[in-house]
Order: sequence, then C-alpha cells, then structure tokens
Amino acid sequence: MIPVYVGNVKVMKKRSIVAAALCAVMLLSACGAEKEENRDSIFETLETGTGSQQEAAEKPAAQKEKQEADANVDAGGSADVQADADVITEDQAYSAVINYNKAIGSGIDDEINSDGYSEYWDVSTNEDGKIVVLYRSYTSAQTFYYVDPVSGETYITELVPGIIDEEQATGETFNVRDYLTAQGQSDGKEAADAPSAPVEYETGDGFMGSFLLASDRDRIDTTNDYGVLYRVVYKTSIEGDELTACGSMDYRNSKDQDPVTITSDITHIFKVDDNTVYLKGGEEGTETVSKEEFAGYLDSRKDSGMYFEVEIKDGVVATAELYAQ
Repeated sequence: MIPVYVGNVKVMKKRSIVAAALCAVMLLSACGAEKEENRDSIFETLETGTGSQQEAAEKPAAQKEKQEADANVDAGGSADVQADADVITEDQAYSAVINYNKAIGSGIDDEINSDGYSEYWDVSTNEDGKIVVLYRSYTSAQTFYYVDPVSGETYITELVPGIIDEEQATGETFNVRDYLTAQGQSDGKEAADAPSAPVEYETGDGFMGSFLLASDRDRIDTTNDYGVLYRVVYKTSIEGDELTACGSMDYRNSKDQDPVTITSDITHIFKVDDNTVYLKGGEEGTETVSKEEFAGYLDSRKDSGMYFEVEIKDGVVATAELYAQ
C-alpha cells in the first residue's frame, strides 16, 4: 500500500508540479502580455509625443520659410517697382547732358548761338531703347549722347557732314546719374518756379516767336553783343483751347520780317482751336504732328534753343511751329 500510496503521492505531486508549472507559465504569459501591452503603450505615447514635438518644431520652420518666401516675393515686387521708378526719362537725360557740358566747360551747354540760326538740341529714343541726345552746332557738326535709361551709362559719337559722314565714337563716357542735378542747384528747383510774370492774351494777327531756353530766363531784358534783346521762352504748355508761353517773344507782321517789338517777361496766352496746325521741323524737314505730340515736344525741348513760333489769324493760332533756325 505504501508503494501505491507513495506512487499516488508521487503522481499527485507530479501533477501539482505540472499544474503549478502551468499556472506559472500562464501567469508569466499574462504578465508578459501585460508588460508587452504596457511597453507598446509607453512607446506609442512617446512616439506620439515625439511626433507632436517634431511637428511643433517643424511648424515655425515652415512658417518661417513661407514668410521668407513671401518676403522675397514682396522684395522682388518692390525691387521691380523701384527699378521702374529709377528708369531715366528723356527729359532727365537731356538735362543731365546739359549739366555735364556745364561741368566740363565744353562751351556747348546753354550758350546757344541763337543768331546763327542753326544751333540746337534734340532728344529721342532709338529702336534699341537708348535715349539719344543730339547737339547740332552752327557749323553743322553733330554730337550724339547715347544714354542707357537703366544704368545711366553714356557714350558719345560725332558726325560732321562732308568730313565725317558716319558716326564715330569719341571714347568719352560718363554716367548721367551723376549729373541729374546741376551743381549749386537743389532738387526740383527750376527757373520756372520764380514768381509768375504778367499775363497777356495775344489776339493780334501776325507772327510771334522766341527761343526755347529755360535756363536763360535771367537774360530777358538784356542784350547780346549786337545790342539785340534776348528772346527767351522758359515755360510752355497747351491746355484745352489755350497755348501758353512764358518769357520774352518778338512780334512780326510777316514771317520773314525783322522783329517789330520784343516783349519783356510775360505769360503769353494764345487761343487754339480744331483748325490749328502743329508743325515740327527737323533735319529731314517739317512734319505735321498732333496737338498732344506738339505739347510733348515743347516740354522735352524747353532748353534746346529751338525756335518756337505761332501765326495768329483772326485772333486764333493758325499754325504753331517748332524748328531750328
């Protein structure tokens, strides 16, 4: 019996060990699973937290990049606007060339030989986009100033009909941006800013004319070497049915007559209508232009030394002309 008992006990003990082992395995598995589940849960939380931190860190960076990109676009736009604003106009180029000649003492600045009837300045823009300022001397020699409207860089060529029939570079260069303001002249200050002159409505038939020399207003009422009074118009405009010319003008009964009278500094107002003809003279002859074009020519050539003339019939301007004498 004892062996049997012992056998039972052994058997029972064996089963208890197995059972205990099974229980231990189950507990360990459960704990392992719980630990694994907890481990997963911990890593998931950390990963999520890390992701949130990374996203938070990346957001300002992305916003910064966007802000920088927007700033670059804005800066580019502003630069474009600034570039447009800095482009040199024909009037600025012309004034700068005059100032340059004054600075170097070339002798071809504002000392226009109005008695020679052939000296004048002109300005235009060629097909390459360069502004061309032309000085034509009384000897027929021509000097061309080619101005880059963006950079301001300028080079000079010369042409003398019968001697140098093709333009030749002189090798002389400068930048007109250095001469946009004349020495001793404050920005925006012009002779035309001086007190207004007396107003006179010109309606008497005949011819009235003068030289466009905006910088020579102070010569009005003075005489040249021949004792002839200077005729200077320093400001012109066309608005509505009125053509205005400020300065000293001569009056003649016919086109080829010597001046009968020469006025002092007066704001001359002429009446124009739909029948008024506007003429512009040049190297290639005289051409008819529109009222608006003529107004533009008067403004751009205000210090050119060209001759401005009106013919009045029945109190109205029949022809208004601009040419080199």
